[in-house]
Parts: sequence; structure tokens; C-alpha cells
Amino acid sequence: MSVAPHTPVPFRALLLRQWGVFGLVFLGSLVAFVRGAEAITARFAALAAGPYLMTSVVTQLRMLPAYLVLGLVFAWLARAWVKPGPRLFLRVLLFDVIAFLCVIGPALVISPGYFDAFARKLSGLNLFALQRLGVLHLLGVGALVLFARATWHSLPTARWRIGFAVISLLCVAGCWIEPAPPKATPLGKKNVLIIAADSWRFDRLGVHGATRNDLTPQLDAFAKQSIDFTGHHVSTASTLESWVTFFTGLFPPRHGIRSMYPSKDEVRAVEGRATLPKLLRANGYSTFVSSDWAGNCFDLVDLGFEHTRVSPVQNFEALLQEASVRAHPLVPLFFARLPGFAGEALVPGRESLASTGRPAVLVEQLFDDIDQSVKDKRPFLGLLFVSPTHLPYNARSPFNAKYVDPNYVGVNRYHVEIDAHQLITTGFAPTLPPAAIQHVRDLYDGAVSDFDDTVGVVLKSLEARGLLDETIVIITSDHGEDLYEPGSTVGHGTNFFGGDQSTRVPLLMRVPGVAPKTISAMTRTADLTPTVLSLLAERVPEGLDGVPLNPLVDGSASDLDLMVFAETCYLFFPKANAMIGLSEAERAQVVDLAGAADTLEVDSTFRHNLVLRPELRQRVIDAKDRMVRTAKWKLIEIPGKERPIRRLFDVTRDPLQQQNLAGQGLAIEDELSAALHDWSTQR
Repeated sequence: MSVAPHTPVPFRALLLRQWGVFGLVFLGSLVAFVRGAEAITARFAALAAGPYLMTSVVTQLRMLPAYLVLGLVFAWLARAWVKPGPRLFLRVLLFDVIAFLCVIGPALVISPGYFDAFARKLSGLNLFALQRLGVLHLLGVGALVLFARATWHSLPTARWRIGFAVISLLCVAGCWIEPAPPKATPLGKKNVLIIAADSWRFDRLGVHGATRNDLTPQLDAFAKQSIDFTGHHVSTASTLESWVTFFTGLFPPRHGIRSMYPSKDEVRAVEGRATLPKLLRANGYSTFVSSDWAGNCFDLVDLGFEHTRVSPVQNFEALLQEASVRAHPLVPLFFARLPGFAGEALVPGRESLASTGRPAVLVEQLFDDIDQSVKDKRPFLGLLFVSPTHLPYNARSPFNAKYVDPNYVGVNRYHVEIDAHQLITTGFAPTLPPAAIQHVRDLYDGAVSDFDDTVGVVLKSLEARGLLDETIVIITSDHGEDLYEPGSTVGHGTNFFGGDQSTRVPLLMRVPGVAPKTISAMTRTADLTPTVLSLLAERVPEGLDGVPLNPLVDGSASDLDLMVFAETCYLFFPKANAMIGLSEAERAQVVDLAGAADTLEVDSTFRHNLVLRPELRQRVIDAKDRMVRTAKWKLIEIPGKERPIRRLFDVTRDPLQQQNLAGQGLAIEDELSAALHDWSTQR
């Protein structure tokens, strides 16, 4: 191998050998896919090898174009470095090893979440130490040398090289030039923009007492201009059920979506209901949603948006596709960040991967629809829903490393590691070392900071278009998050122990012409559709569970005496594993339920979606824990074999909810239990 001028190896010869090298890599990844499928569960592995065998084969074949492109690129690089002669394949292989080491440096800097996987597989080599020494960046210098020489070698004359340099400079300059956004004119109707982060906790906001001073500067500034509803709760800490509650104004027992795996009939039933997007669209509004994999529920259930720019629903075929991508780590490592069609073609299903969430693209999609509404002179209802704050807390750089200890080398180094087999059989580890728990919280806070940055971009873009004072802006979440509070692990919706962290979420509402204030009264997700309709002077349908919050907004009332009701979500793992806050005697009384491996099936007549097995649906619903909350009291009921297991807390004196007052003869216990029964049995 030499950098001296030489007669190049014919490109065709190099290309064939590079395709041979990456063909071997493809075969190795194929073996990993088969072994990974076998390790999940026998039932789902049997589906992948039986009725969905052709789908499994196709998902593997769809990976081939990426390997062909890698072979093409590496052949182009090798042409400037590899001399002709005997044993060409071995010299090409040696070059590939050196080139791969060079290009993997910048690739891992751009996608640091993948660094963790490589570091753990190469446990004998301390890659974390090499990272701290700046080795990844040094490898990036080597990659620049590789590409620079290959480019120089490919251009035949000095004139071509000068032209290439000029064109490159013009392209870079063009990236800095952005067209001016269209200016909006008042239409007589206010717009509505909802900005939401998945799994965003109430206490992760500076104005709510967040411990990090620099966590949410953009959101804190917005909160000072807004109505801050500090007693806001969701009805289910699960995305699909929560958004259906939001947009129908009905609680889950009424709208009928009781899990993230509804049947075809349940979806059709809720799609037949009046929703906020449908009602506003009928009155001339443009309605749209922009989201990543977290918002694929809007692909599963049509809630009436005119434009739905979200990831496809995670049906069984999509899960096979995702498993394929994970079995071929080089493919997303090198191509997941490519924009537009190129990235989508080379990384099939990348829009469903947590590691490739791209808030900037979602914001761009959102404003494409907003700008079209401005041009059409139509008011709009828009939703931007982003995923960094959802497991695995995969924030963008530099937010992913903003709060973590750089010397930490334990589990979940760059994001929470989720093993599918473990998730559906045992759930998350009930205990972790204190340093590991703190690291998970640090990762989460970095994701919140990522969301804060996105909010700042959106608000600035609204203001540039003259829309900020023409738009009701709502910032909230679909649910909160457990972060190893007492009685909980990580995730959401599995139980109600340790506080309100899973159901209590921020709700900031900036209404043009309405003075900012803080409202501590209890409010619910179901109240938001009637509230928005009332603020827009639109008719509120009869029969909704939610109520307009306008009396709180205009100050005519300080409290509406609303009760908050909630139920736990669908559990991937056996319910007994979620009950870490119970005594052994209580655990023995819990009405247990199997996990996803036994309660789900694939409905080939419903887009190959995973659905609850019909004969188990009611058992799943009956096994849910339920909660009712007032400003002073919180009652939890866990279905028991003989009688419900209860927890009663005076939240004004015991905000962390550690002192159980159930069974002490307090009259409020039976009152709340009766209200909870009425709520859970309504139809």
C-alpha cells in the first residue's frame, strides 16, 4: 500500500472484490438476525419463520442496496491507494480494515449511540478510554485524508480540481441562504399549535423547580408568557390512549381504546367519533401532525388530520424490518443520517428507529404545512410531537452528553438499553446501582434539554412569520415518566407508585390577549378539546367527559372541583413484575396477567398489526390498576383475587406518597372508591 503515483487497479476489479467483502459482512449479519429472532419468543419466532417467512426474507434483501453502496464507496476510496498485483483481494481487505477504522470515527461522533454497542462487543478493548483521549476525532482526520486523496485522484486535471473546489464552496454557501418565510395576515380566527414531547415529566421544567438551572430556558421563557396549569394529569400513561383522550374529549372507558394494541373494530369505532381535528377541519381549518416513531399512533388511528406526516405503525412487518436493521449495524451507522430519499431507501424502516429521530426534519415538515396554510389564508390546527424524552432517551448531540458523567462506563452508557426478550418476559431491572440510576436520569435530562431547544426553534419560526400573536400555543406531553422512584423502575404506565411522575405533565397554554397566570386546580387531558373549541368560539359537542377550562382561564372560577381518573397501560411483561411496591402477601393476591408473548397476536386482516387476543381483552382491562386523584387525596386500587389492594395518600402532607392511609376507616376512601368504580364502568 502506498500513496505514491501508480497505475490504478481497474475499478471493476476493485468493485467486485469490495462487493465480495461486504457480501461476507451481509451474511454474518443475516446469521445474527436469525439468532436474534429465535431469542425473542417461540411464538413470534415461529411467525417469522412460518407465515411471515417471505417478509423476513424480503427485509433481509432490502438491506443489500446499502452494502452495494458501501462496496462502491470503498472501491472508489481504494482506487487511490491500492496497487495492482497479486493477492489483490487480501490487499483490498487490509485497506478496508484501515479505511473502516478511519471512517468509523466520525460515524460514531455523529451517531454516538452506536458507540456503546461497539464498545460492549469489544469488551477486551477499553474504547471509552480511547474516546476520552480524542481517538475518534483523530480517526476523523484519517477519514478526511482518505476522501481528499480519493477525490483528488478521481479528478483528471487541475481545471477539474479547481472547478470541484469552487462548486463545493458554492454548495456550502447555499446552505446558509434561506428564503424568507411567508408573512401571515390576521384571518379573524386564531390558529392552534400543539407542541408535545413524549414522556415529559412535570418536574422537568425550570419554573416547576427543576434542579438543573439550564435545563429548559426556552420553555421557562414561554411559561412566563402563558397560563401554567400545574395540576394537569393524563388518564393513561400510554401514547395512543392519551392522544385519543385528548382529541375526543372522552375518557378511555368511553372512547374504547384501552391499550396500544386495539382491534380493527375498536379503531373503526373511535374513527367514527367527532374529534378536534375533524371539527375544526369542517370549519375551514387546515389540520396536520408531524411526528417521528413516537407518533405512529396517528397512522394506526385516523383522528381526522388532513395531513399526517408520521412514521408508519409498528405492525409485525415493521417489527421484522426493525429487527433487520438492528442485525445490520453498519447500515444505520453509515446511512441513517442521510437526508430524504437516500436515507429512507438505504435504511428501510429507519423512521421507526429511536436512534434516528430527527427533530429538525419534523419541524421542517410542520412549517411546510403552516406556510401552505398561510398561503391558502386558512387558519390551522397543528401538532408537533417529538420522541427524545421517550425511552431510550436518545437525544441529539450535544444534548446526549450534556449532563452525564464523562467517566461513567456502566450500563446504558449512551441510552437505555432495551432487550426485546427481557422486556416481554421480565420487564426492566427493578434495582440498579445508584450511579447507574443517576446516569439514566442524566440521560433523560439531556433529552428534555433537546426538546427545549426544539421548542425555541419553533417559537422563533412562528414569530418570524408573524404568527405568534395569532396562535394559541399549547405545550404539553402525552404522559410522564418513572425514573426509579420508590416502587417504580423506568418507563411509564405500569403502576401509580412513588408519586405522580407518570400521570402529571406540564401544560402551558399561551392565549393571545390573555394575561399569564398559574392555575393549580386539577385538570385532565379530556378537558383540552372542549377548552380549545371554547377559546375559538366553536360549538362544543354534547356528551363529552371533559369540560371547558375557560372559567379558570378568564378568572371567573379558581377551581372546577374536577377529579382526575387514570388507569395503567398495557404491560409487555407479566404484571407481577411491575408490582415491586407491594409486600409479598399483597403480591400473592394480585390478579396476574401474562406478558406480550401470550396476550398478543398478529391480525393479517388489519395491516398485520399486533392486537390483543380477543379472548383475553377483557382480562387485560380488568387487570389494570386504577387511580383517582383530587387536590388533597389519591386512591390507588389494584385488582386482587379476593378484594382490591388499596393505597390512600394525603398528597398535601405526603407528596411522595409513602404513608398508606387505606384501611384506617377514613370516609374519603369509600367515596373515592365509588367514584373510581363509576368512572371505570362507564360506557
